[in-house]
Amino acid sequence: MKIAIIMGKCVFAAIWLALFSVLAGFAGEVGQQTFALVALLLAVMIIMHLLLLGTFVAIMKPQMLWKKGDSWQILAFGIFAWLAIFKRTNEHANNADQSSSN
Repeated sequence: MKIAIIMGKCVFAAIWLALFSVLAGFAGEVGQQTFALVALLLAVMIIMHLLLLGTFVAIMKPQMLWKKGDSWQILAFGIFAWLAIFKRTNEHANNADQSSSN
């Protein structure tokens, strides 16, 4: 699962980089329609990640082991950041169970 999380974060980082590089003009001259499409895709991705963040904070934050930068991680990497938080919480719970049973 750790490899899937890392690969997912790399894919999202590449997507963010590609979208911002096109908007900044680093990808060369693009047409107006291409620019509008990329801006729309970026807006949809930001809105979806904000909805995901809001849902997870409202529902899951009390049950999860959250750190200071986890909200930004979810905003940037979406479900893969949430899976990393979930994995960390499960590992913490398993370690606590093992130490209490000893």
